[in-house]
Amino acid sequence: MPNWCSNHLTVKGEYEEVQRFKVKAVGHGPWDTPPADEKPSPLNFHSLVPIPEKILSQKYEDVGHDWEVANWGCRSGASDAELIDDNGSELFYGFDTPWAPPTKFLKHLGNLWPGLKFLLEYEEPGMGLKGMCKVHGNHYEDHRIEF
Repeated sequence: MPNWCSNHLTVKGEYEEVQRFKVKAVGHGPWDTPPADEKPSPLNFHSLVPIPEKILSQKYEDVGHDWEVANWGCRSGASDAELIDDNGSELFYGFDTPWAPPTKFLKHLGNLWPGLKFLLEYEEPGMGLKGMCKVHGNHYEDHRIEF
C-alpha cells in the first residue's frame, strides 16, 4: 500500500486553450477496461501524455510501472481526481498520486501546451516532502522541501 502524495494543480491561460486542455484531460486509465458505469476522470494522465502502444501491449508489471515513473514521476497517474473549479481561464484540480508528485508529467505538459502555465503544489507527509512546481513552456522550477 503506497503513501499518498496530495496534489493541487492550477492550469492558467487564454480561455480557449484552457478549455481545450480541460476537454483533452478527461479519460480512463489504459491498463484495464473500466466498468460501463464508471465516470471518466477529469484529469487522466494517459489522455494528456499517452503511454505508447508498445508499452501497453506488455504487462504493467514488466514495463508499465517503469514507463510511468520515468515519464510521469509516479506510477498510476492521478487518483481520486476532481476538477475543483473552472473560472474560464483557470482550472483547479485536486488529486492524489502514489509515493511522489507527478513533476515529470508537468514537464511534458509544458512542452505540449506552451500557451498554458501550470502550478503544482504537493505534499507527501509519509516521505517527508512537500513543494511547488511551476511550468510554462520549457521553463521548469521545482521547489521541494524535505522535512
